[in-house]
Amino acid sequence: MLPRWFVLLGLAAIPTAIGVLIWAFVAFGPEEVPVAARRPPPVEGSTLTTAVGDLNVGDLDPLELAPGCSLLEGIRAGGTSGDIDRIGQAVDELCELVLPGDIARRLQAFAQAGGVVRFAQFEATGVDSTLDTAGEVPLVLVNARLARGGTDPLWIGPLIVHDTTWLEEPVGTAAGALVAREAEAEICSRMFLPEDRSRACNDAAALLALDDPLAALEAEGFRP
Repeated sequence: MLPRWFVLLGLAAIPTAIGVLIWAFVAFGPEEVPVAARRPPPVEGSTLTTAVGDLNVGDLDPLELAPGCSLLEGIRAGGTSGDIDRIGQAVDELCELVLPGDIARRLQAFAQAGGVVRFAQFEATGVDSTLDTAGEVPLVLVNARLARGGTDPLWIGPLIVHDTTWLEEPVGTAAGALVAREAEAEICSRMFLPEDRSRACNDAAALLALDDPLAALEAEGFRP
């Protein structure tokens, strides 16, 4: 049996390690964080599928969108009218794509559950999005920097695809994280020319280009 002091020291080190990772995003920026760590694994006990640190989320009631396809009927967006418009553009673009069956299934499940997409401010400013499973309906939270002008609202689409993957995959696993990144990269390739892709799209491609992306994710704290 391990000494009590050793166990307590190990438990104390967990939040410290999480804090160091979040600090790295703030201090150095995502480009200097290993690609497998740019979507940190969830904190144990959290309802978020990706660790984002402290967050600030608006409380305006979500509105149901009017997407251009039956697949996404029921999906909602929260925030200001401008926020809703940007999210709606991304959803409409997803409707224009011929989607792989597994991605279409998860998006439809999200929409049928009344899933909500809204912007939030993350302490880990380099993280793009996360899924919150705490409420009665699933909630995709997108980094608030994508609510600003100068960013393409269509970049939100692959993030929704990424996060709705967790409706089926075991949260916090390396295998699930890899499936989510594969789905994101697939949508990025269908939605954008290479020069028009977001940093998140490029991160997904860079992760998949590693010799062993699964091992890289496990090395950053995802469960085997």
